Amino acid sequence: MATIQSSPNPLVPVPAIQLTPELTRKRRSQGRIIFDRFVRNKAAVVGFVVLALLVLAAIFAPFIDHHDPDFYHVVLQDAPPSLAYPLGNDDLGRDELARMLYGARVSLLVGVTAMVVQIVIGVLVGAVAGFLGGWVDNVLMRITDAFLAIPFLIALFVFGSLFSDGSVRDIVLLIAVFSWPNAARIVRGEFLSLKEREFLLASRTLGAGNLRLMFRHILPNAVGPITVTATLAVGANIIAESILSFFGFGLQPPTSSWGTMLNDSQSFIATDPLLVWAPGLAILITVLCFNLIGDGLRDALDPHMTER
Repeated sequence: MATIQSSPNPLVPVPAIQLTPELTRKRRSQGRIIFDRFVRNKAAVVGFVVLALLVLAAIFAPFIDHHDPDFYHVVLQDAPPSLAYPLGNDDLGRDELARMLYGARVSLLVGVTAMVVQIVIGVLVGAVAGFLGGWVDNVLMRITDAFLAIPFLIALFVFGSLFSDGSVRDIVLLIAVFSWPNAARIVRGEFLSLKEREFLLASRTLGAGNLRLMFRHILPNAVGPITVTATLAVGANIIAESILSFFGFGLQPPTSSWGTMLNDSQSFIATDPLLVWAPGLAILITVLCFNLIGDGLRDALDPHMTER
């Protein structure tokens, strides 16, 4: 309980000397409130910790496994797991653990970079459509609907075989070009709901231009849904790259990713299943972590979330 100083004039309130727990809670910053909500989601925290370990393992791959992932050990072809090679060797004698660690770099790079490109395109299209409205909105949304009507995986297969040389850059652009419409629709919806708010009318009265209103006033208020969309998009992009590489339309040798590892090992699922299970479980765990983090961020950034 807070202690109250006595006052000679009972009509003049005297502030409390100590803050009550309720007042302390209300004085927290918005960032701290979001952090506390996220931390209370145990599944999201576990996903974040596991993902952080995977990222650290990919970054420090040379210190974890000093073997060259592309070196052919002829005498170690199809060798079982050992102390020197914990995941064994593939049919060409390559160290499977080293390929897993270095492949994580490529898979995560493709997932994150493609997400950045598709979010940038989606934010620009959605912001312009939602803010300007009218014929601009109609044109941009019909283009968005056209992209959504294209079967995603079939488009990746066709354009990957026609225009991609199997490089990381081409795969990133290919995935981003066909995955931005979802982000555009979300951003458009946020702009439509925010553009008539009172604070925007006040800013316009003070002389703010359209670009300032869009990117200084509306866009920061739409960061929550965009962040959640971006987090979930990384996992989806990793799966898309893996599918492309598994069917031979994605990354090409010598570049290795978890998808190319699945492609290389698909004929050994009966004789050496570890070659298939290792990259498959890596994809499963990584995508699951991103989805758990996305769910946690969605709850933490929800303005209607009540404090408990």
